[in-house]
Amino acid sequence: MKKLLYPLLFLASSAFGQASLGYYPWAGIVSVSSNPTRSVWVDARFQTNTLFGQLNTSLSPMVNLRQAASYQLYAGAGIQFSAVNAALGDGLLQGYLLHVGARVVPLASLPRVRVALEVSPYVVENFKSGLLYTRFGVVYHFQKKTER
Repeated sequence: MKKLLYPLLFLASSAFGQASLGYYPWAGIVSVSSNPTRSVWVDARFQTNTLFGQLNTSLSPMVNLRQAASYQLYAGAGIQFSAVNAALGDGLLQGYLLHVGARVVPLASLPRVRVALEVSPYVVENFKSGLLYTRFGVVYHFQKKTER
């Protein structure tokens, strides 16, 4: 896991500057987001708990509903897809997601570290079944240094 996490940290820091990198340990998901302090931002999630089984990826535009220095409430809709399944002859699209969540700064001394709490209804692409995901994770918000 560390071999995957360190390169993602470096890429998020250098390429995006204002991005965030999150990890949801019980779901096995790594999340890379564009600047989450903007009113509209994009979140990409990668499943990490399998080698070739699912490798699901999701893309979701998010909207900040309310934010302050110590918290942020957001919602968004997205799609989940799997390139591995598509390569094996199944469909690329796996399903649709709705995210409603909060990112909270638990320690004022570490304002870039946030705890993420989220509820995400998921429905498969044919709308015949679905799941209600609840996620708990840790997010680090990279910020460019401002000159004084």
